[in-house]
Amino acid sequence: MSKRAPAHEALRAATRANHDRVDALFGCFDIARLEDYRRFLRAHATAFLAVETALDAIGLERLVNDWPERRRNALIRADLESLGEIPPEPAAFPIASDAAAIGAAYVLEGSRLGGALLARRVGDGLPKEYLATPLPAGAWRKFLEELDSALDEPAMVADAAEAARAVFDRFEAAGREEKGDQ
Repeated sequence: MSKRAPAHEALRAATRANHDRVDALFGCFDIARLEDYRRFLRAHATAFLAVETALDAIGLERLVNDWPERRRNALIRADLESLGEIPPEPAAFPIASDAAAIGAAYVLEGSRLGGALLARRVGDGLPKEYLATPLPAGAWRKFLEELDSALDEPAMVADAAEAARAVFDRFEAAGREEKGDQ
């Protein structure tokens, strides 16, 4: 009997193309410049707020014990407001199962890792709490352990991967809209 790879490795592999497209798209924004950073944050808020609101509604804290501390809804709203922007109202984002919730959270939590790198590129004097607020040491590893524990069947990993791809698609659509690439 062969041992299965951890679920987080399967999610990474299943979403690699989506991740690469989103990274390339958002890499086109020059976030050192106010207007590009404003558009970058608006696009992120459009996707992020929808997904985080859906995760709250499904009760992700049942699966990720420290979910309330991980939330960044208020951070992105505050950054936008400090730029004179009204944060978008969260659009509906369907999450039908606990596995899908974990898959969606995987993308949001992973974006925090990339955000720490992006925060260094944000222009002087621009707000960057959403990008720059780190997790405590070990928090990413803890999240992956919870994910691996929760996704203990291949069908659950498949549901999580589908939801994760949908989150990436939401970010990609929002980024393209802000860039004018519809």
